[in-house]
Amino acid sequence: MRNLGAFLAATVLLLAGCGAAPQARASTAPRVLTRVVQLARGKNRPLPTTLWYLSGPDGTGMATGKHPVVLFSHGLGGLPEQFTPLATAWAQAGYVVAAPTYPHTNGHLKHADAGDIPRQPADAAYVLKKITTGDLAAHLDGDHVAAVGFSAGATTTLGLFREGHSRSLRAGISVAGRRPSSAFGGPAAPMLFLHGDEDPVVPIDAGRAAFDAVPWPKTFVVVHGAGHGQYLNPGQPDYPATSARILKFLEEHVPTP
Repeated sequence: MRNLGAFLAATVLLLAGCGAAPQARASTAPRVLTRVVQLARGKNRPLPTTLWYLSGPDGTGMATGKHPVVLFSHGLGGLPEQFTPLATAWAQAGYVVAAPTYPHTNGHLKHADAGDIPRQPADAAYVLKKITTGDLAAHLDGDHVAAVGFSAGATTTLGLFREGHSRSLRAGISVAGRRPSSAFGGPAAPMLFLHGDEDPVVPIDAGRAAFDAVPWPKTFVVVHGAGHGQYLNPGQPDYPATSARILKFLEEHVPTP
């Protein structure tokens, strides 16, 4: 997971540095902005949350209207910004993306604590509630949410869909994840699973076990010849098909206005 994080981060930096010098433009077309909202679920559980969203007509603030939400969870030793290309594409499609940095599994720590993963679904649910009822509520369609996660973040995502989960969770996407410690339950939600068949970190059989446990409509996609999430990197040949499949699933089950 750490190697993937470094690879993704390096790609983002490389892409950022390769463009020509910015030119003055007359266009007022929306662009994707980011901001970090400082949240915390208790003193020992800070949850700074990165948002990606379309700008308003003046190039600042959030675009008018109510936008469905994509709640994204990073993996063990990961960070939200490593997934900027994916998040940017979702924001360009009209979603507001919210990605918490989990307190005990993020890439800023010397040692990420895998034992904290079962606590993260409650963190994710807390972040979702805070952003959809706070000062951004006027811009968010809090009744239409998709949860997406990679690796340990996929396990976190799947853990949201337990008995009693909010009806606002309309769909879930697990990329290279494992079955959560909690049982699936509550309102039905379609699920998409993506997994490399040569994944050395989370074997594909673990992903299939999670898939088999889901009682709702579901799809399992094998990324042939792929390891642990390289297909989420824009520099990899499987990225275009993978990113397109994820966006298509989002648009089918949590459509934008």
